[in-house]
Amino acid sequence: MSRIVKTPTPRFNLRNHDPVKDRDNPTLIILVLRYAGKRLVWSTKEKARPRFWDKKRNRVKITVNNPADAYINTTLNDYANKAIDIFRKHDGDISVSDFKEELNIITGRKKREAEEAANIPLLEFIDYYVELRKSDVNSKRGTWKILQTCGGHLKKYATERRNGKLDYQDIDWNFRHDFEQWLYLKPREHSNNYAGKVLSIVKQFLSEAYERGYHKNDIYKRRGWNVKKERFAKQVLSFEELDKLKELDLSDNTRLDKVRDLFLIGAFSGLRFSDFTRITPEHIVADEDGQQFIELFSKKTNTQVAIPLLPILLEKLEKYDFKPPKISAQKFNDYIKEVCKLAGIDREIIVKRSKAGKRIEERKPKYELITSHTARRSFATNFYQMDVPVVMLMSITGHATQRQFMEYINIDKRANARSLAAIFARLNGQRMLKKVQ
Repeated sequence: MSRIVKTPTPRFNLRNHDPVKDRDNPTLIILVLRYAGKRLVWSTKEKARPRFWDKKRNRVKITVNNPADAYINTTLNDYANKAIDIFRKHDGDISVSDFKEELNIITGRKKREAEEAANIPLLEFIDYYVELRKSDVNSKRGTWKILQTCGGHLKKYATERRNGKLDYQDIDWNFRHDFEQWLYLKPREHSNNYAGKVLSIVKQFLSEAYERGYHKNDIYKRRGWNVKKERFAKQVLSFEELDKLKELDLSDNTRLDKVRDLFLIGAFSGLRFSDFTRITPEHIVADEDGQQFIELFSKKTNTQVAIPLLPILLEKLEKYDFKPPKISAQKFNDYIKEVCKLAGIDREIIVKRSKAGKRIEERKPKYELITSHTARRSFATNFYQMDVPVVMLMSITGHATQRQFMEYINIDKRANARSLAAIFARLNGQRMLKKVQ
């Protein structure tokens, strides 16, 4: 039985530099790991400008002035995980030179010259990799939870279709097709998009194992592995519908009153649920003209946003002393449907979705389709229709391209048809007037 050794925390530092002269000069980032009286120093080959370096977090500060540097933090997190992986594999009993050698191999800088890496079977590797991601200090529950869930699907498939045996060499195009079809069968009946997500996670498992030298099967890299994503329109609430929510009397129901207020905060800030539910007084700032803003770093993307406090947004935040109520996302999604139903947001909507790999259409009252993310989509769509420049909205929503933003918004088809009819009527009237003249 291997001994239990406390896993050290990898740190990242900038190479020696002049804090004044080199403030904007890209400086090499090095990985430092202290263990068992040893000190490992390894070059990441990544560079960062010192003025954007966060010494406390050992990562790059992502701001509106350097959004493109976000990939650096992702790379550093990956290197930290790989260093921990090596340390645990050797129970901390490894020389600095061998540690560097393993890092160079595991990151693809150098090929392994000696014997093949110790083999961890695929299904065992899934558990190992999930635990590795869970132990990452920067890991979020949602990140490792989806890995765990998709790994569970693969194990169940192996049990039902392969007598519990599934390893790297069994991954071929027959597996690829059979596993996708298995995801569509009862009792699962997953959508095309969910099947695509699961296959992308399987690809991640295979890739991580491949990098560690546990197999040489690279079929997952070839074209056709992924499932093409289907896009279905998501619901938004218009300004008129948001007014219905605002004017709804919920004085006798504190639970729904708080949920309604939270939704309006999201719909007039454009923030994600994970961000607008963690606003504090410290996030409220003012410029020299007295204009107030919400200024924070997005929890998901670590990008900085600054959002003007519109009157209704200020009203709702002041109601809670700039500390919005706390509630779980699941409860919020359940309760907001109740709120919208009470507000009369019940028009029947034709909903297209995928089930068991097939497209289906259903009619549902609109309130059943409202979730926490509807608030953010409503913000983007409503202010886009008010001709607010897309680039300004993208600075809040965080979309990298205008194409992504346009796929995100949802223009109400009936409202759009009414506007188009009015334009046609006006144009037709102008032609008739010319004929009379």
